[in-house]
Amino acid sequence: MTLEQLEQNKLPTLTIKEAATIMGITPRYLHMALQQERFPFGTAVKMEGRWSYYINTERFIRYMKGELIA
Repeated sequence: MTLEQLEQNKLPTLTIKEAATIMGITPRYLHMALQQERFPFGTAVKMEGRWSYYINTERFIRYMKGELIA
């Protein structure tokens, strides 16, 4: 999936794999960055020993276009 396709589809949330692919980074890198609150488009929450991730599509698109600063 590309950023342009994402804008057309407007899914409410993204998976780690989808976002990492668009960003050109590994999913593990994105996991760690969200855990450390490095990106303004998502969050990571530790629940019962496991991490859960949320990525907001609209904020992700804005970040990738340079409209949202980390």
